Amino acid sequence: MSVELIVNGKRFGGWERISIDRGIEQMSGLFDLTVTDKWNSPTGQLMAEIKAGQSCEVTVAGSTVITGYIDAVHRGYDARSHEINLSGRDKAGDLIDCSAIYKTGAWSNKRIEQIAADLCAPFGIKVSAQAPTGAALPAFSIQEGETVYEAIERAARMRALLVISDGLGGIVLTRASRARAPADLIEGQNILQADGEFNMADRFSDYIIKGQAQGDDNIHGAAVAHPSATCKDSGVPRYRPLIVIAEDQGGTATFAERATWERNIRAGRGTRATVTVNGWAVGGKVWQPNTITRLTSPFLNADHELLIASVRFTLDDRAGALTTLELARPEAYDTIIEDVSPRRNKKKKQADEEWDGGEL
Repeated sequence: MSVELIVNGKRFGGWERISIDRGIEQMSGLFDLTVTDKWNSPTGQLMAEIKAGQSCEVTVAGSTVITGYIDAVHRGYDARSHEINLSGRDKAGDLIDCSAIYKTGAWSNKRIEQIAADLCAPFGIKVSAQAPTGAALPAFSIQEGETVYEAIERAARMRALLVISDGLGGIVLTRASRARAPADLIEGQNILQADGEFNMADRFSDYIIKGQAQGDDNIHGAAVAHPSATCKDSGVPRYRPLIVIAEDQGGTATFAERATWERNIRAGRGTRATVTVNGWAVGGKVWQPNTITRLTSPFLNADHELLIASVRFTLDDRAGALTTLELARPEAYDTIIEDVSPRRNKKKKQADEEWDGGEL
């Protein structure tokens, strides 16, 4: 099992400290690689050709997990050794940093994937959709000063979509996947460490989405002036309303989906499990974000199918190679369910379909 950095067709390995992060709540994956060698080692001389700004790939156990650029190179030495540290991100990192620029900066009746493709084209980044993206947006405009990521993510929220890197140099519009992780997580077997958290601070009892809709010859006036939609979170026992101004124009149906998304994503972010396991892969398959695993942990009161929201691969001289997985209920990243309130009298086989946002 190894991590390799590929630059100009050359592979560099032997890293002594590694941190690689990927997740469905971040558009770009990150890597940080360090090697320390004695002065008589050729590794430092070979790595002298690596420069900040170069394109690269990062592979874990033979699978490409990041395709992007080296952001920074740090070199240091003392009397006994020298150290080289490299850090960087997916190509999508440029979308996070750079301003959104496109012709007039406005689209009319375009689907989200077309808007995203137009914004990403100058960066050589392809856009794909792994979930239904809904109807075309009646109107969408870049807001002055926002980044490419901010513009795409704002449009994606209107259709309850995630915007993530595919690890291969492109971005994906998606929702919670049903693809399986390489293994289930079982207390007493493959779990080294686990934590669970239930946090109500950012959850609300009522989500009210307000905005405007684009009128036409058939629909106009009051019908498009103040559309709104409301969604309740029955897992919040006291009155806590939140009004959200829609990111762009839409009708009541669109705002209803947006309200459900807001409820689910906040409940999901407040209910998490973090699990650490040995190694970076199982049976040759690397752990990936946006895949499903079953967590069985009596101590965490968990026995559910959960979504892997983020993956962190690490290596150091104390703990060795580890993977840390952040887990959430799949419902937190979807709008399919109609009600997240629990039905206590149903059979256990239905438990995974019912969620009040309050348990794993």
